[in-house]
Amino acid sequence: MKTLLLSLRRSALPLLPVLTIPVLAFSQSAAAQNSLEDCLRIEVLNPANNSRTVNELRQMCGGTATQTAQIAPRGTGRTVPVAPITGGINESISAFSDSPYIPFFEPYKSNYIVFGSLKNQDGTDPFSGQNLDIKFELGMKFRVFPQIDGLAALAPLKFGYSQRSWWDIAESSAPFKEHNYNPELFWDFTEALARPSSTPRLHLFDIAGFEHQSNGLDGIQSRSWDRVYAQREFSLSEMFSWTVKFWSVMKEGEFNEDITDYLGNAEITTHIDLNNWANINIKTIKGRETEKISYQADLILPMSRWINSRFVLSYYEGYGEALISYNQKTKSVRAGFYFPLGF
Repeated sequence: MKTLLLSLRRSALPLLPVLTIPVLAFSQSAAAQNSLEDCLRIEVLNPANNSRTVNELRQMCGGTATQTAQIAPRGTGRTVPVAPITGGINESISAFSDSPYIPFFEPYKSNYIVFGSLKNQDGTDPFSGQNLDIKFELGMKFRVFPQIDGLAALAPLKFGYSQRSWWDIAESSAPFKEHNYNPELFWDFTEALARPSSTPRLHLFDIAGFEHQSNGLDGIQSRSWDRVYAQREFSLSEMFSWTVKFWSVMKEGEFNEDITDYLGNAEITTHIDLNNWANINIKTIKGRETEKISYQADLILPMSRWINSRFVLSYYEGYGEALISYNQKTKSVRAGFYFPLGF
């Protein structure tokens, strides 16, 4: 028996280097992968690296897109290559490894759901119902072309879509009373302007594009208009900033040809940031007729860290909260949830 055990031990010894190769390879590959990813996480958050590509960050961290390791088994003259280290920050998401990671869809405009009621100034019944209604808005945008060298000039081109709806939950059938659809195609220069630059840059606007807005109805209930617009944000301090949007109407719907008399050609939104805690947004719209002034005031407050939203209190007075009643002066007070975070 003793002789048999000694024989088995002697026959297994030459196999030990071969058996340990996969273990060593896996261990070294995992260690290198963790080290590279830790370094990339640190460097990608560094503002100084905003203009660098993923491959440049890999080189800074001592790795490449096809990094390999060589292990020499003890007592042999051979080297065994370890599997390439792949699956970095961007490779599993984009086919263009030189492009920085940008999510396919991003939040756009406002995303919220609020509860309240609408009142017409002339005392008639509002379109959204006589009692409680729900108003919500959803918006998203995405890049039309990937951000790669061959299409660098087209990288700022984006498609956006937002929808605002009114839901009469007080009626027994809880019908939706109005939808305003707002697709658009625009050039977004804000990302390029946010990157560090050694030379001063003068720009006229942050966003410029074409948008269509309609309620999707036919006949006398139809409301729509097409506009080209330019938008620019001005900052006085970390607390105060303004967003100014100008537009030119390309086409009005057949049943709302006087819409600019009520909604004009511009809107100004004042942003007040109270120590990164509460936000106040006041949007003002002036119609072509002097007395046609509308405004919306939103107070946005943080909530518990267990809830992925903020509390919003919204007040609207004037024209055009909904396209269907663009020429009726209304008032509304609503409260609910505002969703400022990404998808």
